[in-house]
Amino acid sequence: MNVRILSVLGVLVMMVVAWFFYQEDTKFASVAPIKPNVAYEVNEIRAVQTNEKTGDVEYTLTADSLVQNAAGEDEMLDAVLNWQVPQGEKYVITTKRITLDQDTGNLKISDGFVMMRMATDTKPALVFEGRTLFGNVKSRQLTSNESLLVKNGKDEFYAAKMTADLNLGEYEFSKIKMQYHAIERKDKSLF
Repeated sequence: MNVRILSVLGVLVMMVVAWFFYQEDTKFASVAPIKPNVAYEVNEIRAVQTNEKTGDVEYTLTADSLVQNAAGEDEMLDAVLNWQVPQGEKYVITTKRITLDQDTGNLKISDGFVMMRMATDTKPALVFEGRTLFGNVKSRQLTSNESLLVKNGKDEFYAAKMTADLNLGEYEFSKIKMQYHAIERKDKSLF
């Protein structure tokens, strides 16, 4: 008789324990790897981009260092972009900080720049100085939505905005401000 009572009590205890664990309703959290917070810096950068079809050099980019910014983008510091457009004009962009996406060709400068179209036999150097510049090195389109200084030889003016199509060598400026220096007048008597 003791064996039967102990067996029944053992089964009852096991049922209570099973019911207790069943009521716990354990939830399993998925284990997914979190994105690592990686920071890096590479010094003395030199990149050369060639045309896929012709093999001609489109631009050469040199920078003192490459770092990852807070948005996860690669930024080059103290950079110089030597840009050769197919029509033969050469541009040099100098900046403290540039973001350039190699896949899309998007370029962003937000810490000041100097862009110079190099002088040719028929044209003087054209210099643009501003704070921000956005564009694409593949389509050769540039935009600056902040005030910039434009120097063409001895002439200079300020513009509130600029768009440029380097394929055609065309520039569009809005809200131009300039100072006109007239030639000194020399009066002579007629008689």
